[in-house]
Amino acid sequence: MISVVRAPFATTVQDLGRPGHRHIGVPVSGAMDRDALVATNVCVGNVAGAAALEIALGGGELRFDDDTVIATGGARFVAMLGERALAPWVPFHVRAGDSLRMERVTDGQFAYLAVHGGIDVPLVLGSRSTLLSAALGGHEGRLLRAGDVLPIGDDAAGGPGPVPAVEYDATRPIPIVRGPQGAALDDAAWRTLLDSDFTVSRASNRAGYRLDGATIAHHVATDRPSEPTCIGAIQLPSDGAPIVLMRDGPTVGGYPKIAVVREDALGLLAQRAPDSIVRFVLDE
Repeated sequence: MISVVRAPFATTVQDLGRPGHRHIGVPVSGAMDRDALVATNVCVGNVAGAAALEIALGGGELRFDDDTVIATGGARFVAMLGERALAPWVPFHVRAGDSLRMERVTDGQFAYLAVHGGIDVPLVLGSRSTLLSAALGGHEGRLLRAGDVLPIGDDAAGGPGPVPAVEYDATRPIPIVRGPQGAALDDAAWRTLLDSDFTVSRASNRAGYRLDGATIAHHVATDRPSEPTCIGAIQLPSDGAPIVLMRDGPTVGGYPKIAVVREDALGLLAQRAPDSIVRFVLDE
C-alpha cells in the first residue's frame, strides 16, 4: 500500500489509456507522455502499461507500507527517499515505512512514479487512467488528496533494471501533418504557423494546450457542425490562436482542424511547461 501523507499537486493515476471508446464520447486519457510512463515501468520490472502516478507540479510526500521497488521518470523533480536523492530512470528499493518527499517539477511538465506491480485501482472500460472531466477511473476519478491509500497490484513482468533515459530537447520543433481543413490556410498562414514561436498558455491542461503568440488567419467558419476529432489535432477558434487537443480532449468539435501533431511527438509537446516555446515543422 502507498499512503498519501501530503498530496503532490495535480497528481493522478494514469496508464496507457482506454482506446476504442471515442465513438461513445470517452477520451482515451492515459499518460500525457507515454514514452516516459513505459520507460519508468520498465525500470521497476512492470508491464509497459502498468498504472503509475502522473505528477504535474510536484510537492508532496508518500509513505510506503510495504517493501517494494520504485522509480521516477519524465519531467525532472527533486525526490528524496529519506536522505537519499533519487536519480531518474533508476530503480530504488524501499522498505516498509519509508517516505518519499517530492519537490516541485523543475524541468518539463509531467513526471511519473512507478512502483513494482503498478497502482491497483479499479479498471474502468479496460483502463485505470483518471479522466478528471468525467470523474472516471483512477482513484475515485479525481486528483490525489492527503489521506488517500493506494493498493499495489501485480502488473509485474520481471525484475527491475535500468533503462536508457528518455531525453527531451526543449528546442526541437514539433512535427505535424496537414489536417482535414489544412486547405483553409493559404501560403501566408502556413508560414505563420511554421515560422512562429508560440508559447504554451497557462490556461492549458490535459484536455488541450492553448498556444499564445501569432494568430493564424483561415477561411473556414468556426460555427461549422461538429465532427470527430483526434488526439493531437490543432484546432483554430475564431481568434486564430491554436489549440492542440491532448489526451483528455473532446471527441468531437467544430473548430477547423488545420494540422495534427504526430503521435510519436505528443509526449515531446506534453513536456512543454507553461510559457515554454513551441515551434512546428511540417512532416510531408
